[in-house]
Formats: sequence, structure tokens, C-alpha cells
Amino acid sequence: MPQVIKLRGAGLLKVVSVIMIVLGAITTASGFITPFSGNTLVNVLGVDAIAIQYFQIQGAISIITGVVMLVCGIFGVRFCNRAERIHFLMVLGIVHIIASAFTTLYSYIMMPVGVRIMEEVQQAVEGMGSAMAGNMNVAGMMQNVPLMMTGFILPALYIVGALLNKLPPKVPNAPDGPPWEGGQEQ
Repeated sequence: MPQVIKLRGAGLLKVVSVIMIVLGAITTASGFITPFSGNTLVNVLGVDAIAIQYFQIQGAISIITGVVMLVCGIFGVRFCNRAERIHFLMVLGIVHIIASAFTTLYSYIMMPVGVRIMEEVQQAVEGMGSAMAGNMNVAGMMQNVPLMMTGFILPALYIVGALLNKLPPKVPNAPDGPPWEGGQEQ
């Protein structure tokens, strides 16, 4: 029976890639739904029409980011144990970090617009006498910070997994340790 050689970063790369596939699918789906939120806010609550443009741009960015995550995840799962694809996977990880940086930068630049829209929504909901009125302010928008950080942590782990694949592969059932203790010589 031939020995199966497993690259050192294959497990990490596969786990991170599966997480990316799931989050990429959710992000892409939310990107298609987001523009409808702007239409709803304008039509139902009478919020300023800039909300439509704001949510359309947010939706487009979510779709792009989600597709990048999906591509990284699919290729990560497919090539996690192939040493000849290390550089390709590293480039995908870097592209994902750049897309996440763009998304984060856009979110911080557009935060005043988002805060203004949320304030208008809060006023409209309070005017309706609804129990939904609550604290929709900058602190509420800052809840996205952990989600934005995920955009940097996952691609970094993805790149680490690809870099670990550069190390000599693990040979199953081979003792580890120094040669005098029965391990493999480096």
C-alpha cells in the first residue's frame, strides 16, 4: 500500500477554506438582499433617498467580497494538499486581504452616512410609537468591527496554511524526534 504524504498546512488550509466557503456564501447572499433594505427604508419609513444608493453600494461590495471568499475557499479545499499550488493559494490570500482592506476602509469612510441613515430610521420608528425604537447609534455600527477583523484573520490563516505547505511533508507512521530517539534525520 503506497504511503499518503500529507502536507503540513493541509489541515489548517482545509478548515479555513471551508469556513471561507460558508461565510462567502452568506456574504454573497446578503449582498443581494442589502439593496432591498434601502428601498424599504425609503418607501416604508420615509428615510432620505440617499439610503438607496448607500445600500446598493454596500450590496455590491458585499457581493464582491463574498465571491472573493468563495473563490479562496473553493481553491483552498481543492488544492490544500498540492505543493505545486502554494504560490497560487498565497496570491488568493493576498487578494482576499486587499478586498477586506477595501471593504473596511469604505465602511469607515461611509460611517457618517450610515449613522445618519440609522438616526433617521430611529426617528421614524419612534414617530410610529413602536417598541422597536432603541439605541441605533455609532456603538451599534461598531458591532461590525469583529466581523471586519474576520476579513483579515481568515486570509492570514489561509496564507499561513499555504506557507506551512512549503515545509517538508509529514510521513504517516514515521517517528518524530531526533535520530537517536528513533526519529527522522532532517
